[in-house]
Amino acid sequence: MALFKLNPRKSKKKGAVDHYIKSLGDTDAERRVSAAEALGEIGDAKAVEPLLVALSDEWLVVRAASAEALGKLGDVRAVQPLIGALADSDEYVRRDVAQALGELGDPAAIAPLVGLLGDGWMAVRSSAVKALGKIGGPEVVEPLLRALRDEEELVRREAASALKRGDNTGPLLKALRDESVDVRLGAVVALGEIADPVACSPLISALQDPSAEIRAAAARALGKIGEPRASIHLIELVRDGSSSVRINAVEALGKVGDSGAAEVLQALIDKGDADVRQEAYRALERLKQRTGKA
Repeated sequence: MALFKLNPRKSKKKGAVDHYIKSLGDTDAERRVSAAEALGEIGDAKAVEPLLVALSDEWLVVRAASAEALGKLGDVRAVQPLIGALADSDEYVRRDVAQALGELGDPAAIAPLVGLLGDGWMAVRSSAVKALGKIGGPEVVEPLLRALRDEEELVRREAASALKRGDNTGPLLKALRDESVDVRLGAVVALGEIADPVACSPLISALQDPSAEIRAAAARALGKIGEPRASIHLIELVRDGSSSVRINAVEALGKVGDSGAAEVLQALIDKGDADVRQEAYRALERLKQRTGKA
């Protein structure tokens, strides 16, 4: 939140922690906020209990500042009280509480944070996604995959980033075989973001998925990975019944294709469907630049 700046000189003075702890009970709400922020910066464990009390302050900004401070202190005593504070009536508080739980990194917070992925406020969902990514572990993979389908782009970006940070290739490859279309799609998108060559063969298999959306996403992912052996499989996809699949396959060919792909792309420019001609032209130019061949 950082509404008020900490005075570094004052914070280092003897008795500063006691001073700010006392200020948490001040009648002036702004002084309480300033005190909470200062205690988070100082980092003295003595402040944990007073800050836990401040989590129930009547003023929302004090509650939010206290949550942020507890996240910085990193004391496990704050985990359960912060989990309880996820039910706060104010969205700004829920956002900062989720962030604090991410800083603490305790797996006990995973299930409560997953519950926030259905929150009505985008910033809360985004904060929950980031927190889950920081905590990590196999349990967060499926919720983060679902978050890749969030209606807000920011949440989707955070989910992809969170999946990319962790060592999640193995669980994501397993998710490619899930019965849920949404889970499979999320796994394909995340594997494209991670761009691990290990995923190339499974993603080539995903080009045959019954879902057109997954076939298109698999083509995009293979383009991001840049694996040349995907070229022949992408060529087969340029005649797919879905316009989106065709366009994504063509785009990917520009990134991974060979001389055979160049012939296919030229044919699409000359006689292809209108929806792929322009993309085929761009892909052919990209392929020429990449291979150095006219």
